[in-house]
Amino acid sequence: MLKHDPIIIDTHDLCKNYNGIVALKNLNLHVRKNSIYGFLGPNGAGKTTTIKLLLGLIKPTSGSGTVLNYDVTRENMKIRAHTGYLPQEPHFHEYMTAREVLRFTARFFFYGPKVEIENRVSEMLDLVGIEKKADRPIKGFSGGERQRLGIAQAMIHYPDLLILDEPTASLDPLGRHMILELMEKLR
Repeated sequence: MLKHDPIIIDTHDLCKNYNGIVALKNLNLHVRKNSIYGFLGPNGAGKTTTIKLLLGLIKPTSGSGTVLNYDVTRENMKIRAHTGYLPQEPHFHEYMTAREVLRFTARFFFYGPKVEIENRVSEMLDLVGIEKKADRPIKGFSGGERQRLGIAQAMIHYPDLLILDEPTASLDPLGRHMILELMEKLR
């Protein structure tokens, strides 16, 4: 990360209340391109709420923010088109294979020849290290393999920003290490 890298996430006094309960209060966040940025805090601290606000999945009670220079309230579809997102607990159809999941997801973003989709799917499987298990049903995947598949799915459309909600939760130490190495590789 360089000091001249542009700010890609910028919030000013961002707040979210749910029926009078404060979930997030006055968040001022400035994240530069090419950085790895993490939220630390106990359950209920507002980490997932912040992610949902940044993606435009929920509206702030007050304050403002931009992601990739798009307003989080008015331009959330543009934000999501340029952002890859891995939820805290990714869910997949257990009967599908990793390759099938990535093909399915890729069809939302690519309209070109099937060979281009297949190339992208293979590239993502290789990047996250599950190419040898790509044609097995997901029901047999470990927690770490599911997380890596989730990252591949989040990246299938060449996003400008990748947001991962607790990417190492519920993983053993080896799985955590693999995911952290992958994040550094993606930077």
